[in-house]
Amino acid sequence: IQTSNASDSKQMNSLRKNKSLQNLQSGAFYYPSIWFNTSIAPFNVKECRLAVSAAIDRAQYVKVRLNGLGEVATSLVGKGNDMYNKAGFQGFDAAKAKTLAATCATALGKPVEFTYPTDTSSESQANSTFLKNQLAKAGINLELDILDNATYVSRWLAGDFAAAVANNGGRIDPDTMYTRYFTSTGNLNKVATYSSATLDANFLKGKSSAKTSVRTEAYTAI
Repeated sequence: IQTSNASDSKQMNSLRKNKSLQNLQSGAFYYPSIWFNTSIAPFNVKECRLAVSAAIDRAQYVKVRLNGLGEVATSLVGKGNDMYNKAGFQGFDAAKAKTLAATCATALGKPVEFTYPTDTSSESQANSTFLKNQLAKAGINLELDILDNATYVSRWLAGDFAAAVANNGGRIDPDTMYTRYFTSTGNLNKVATYSSATLDANFLKGKSSAKTSVRTEAYTAI
C-alpha cells in the first residue's frame, strides 16, 4: 500500500501495532508526483518547473503529511522500480529554489504563480495547502482551485491544468505505469504533455525484452 496522505499513514501505523498481523514493508515503487503542463505558462519555462521541485521539502512532507510512513523521493519512481535513476532529479534546495524562481519570473515578466486543482476532501486540501506554504517560501504563489471530484477528473484527463498531482497508480513495471503517459501514442499523453522519439524508443525496448539487463538499460535511460 502506497500512502499519500495523513489518514492513510495513520491507519497503516495503527495496523503495524497489531501484534496479530505480520508487517512486511517493501520499498516504494513510485511516488505521488506533481506533473506540469509544459505547453502553457509558467511551466513551459524549464526554470519554473525546477523552481517548484527545488522548493518542496520532501522529508518534511513525509514527516508531516505521512506521519513518517514513507520515503523521501530521490527519483520520479521508487527504488523498487526498474526505471529508478537519480540523474537529473531536482531535490529540495531552498536557496536554489529562490534563484530559479527569480529566473523564472524574469522570463515570464511577472511573479511566478499558478492555479493548482484539488478535490473537496480535507486530506487533498491539507496536502495542497502544505505545498502552497512550501512554495511561498521561494516566492512562488500557488492558488488552490477546489473542485468536485467529477470536475477534477474530467479536467485532469483533458490536461486542463498548469500543474496537478498524479497519484493514480503504483505499478512496478514502467511499461504499464508510464508508457500510457510519456509516449507519443499513450492514451494519457495529454495529461503528461511531453513525449519524444527517444522516450518512445526506450519504452519500446524495455517492454519488448524479458532480460533484466536490457530492461534496466532502457528504462534508466528515460
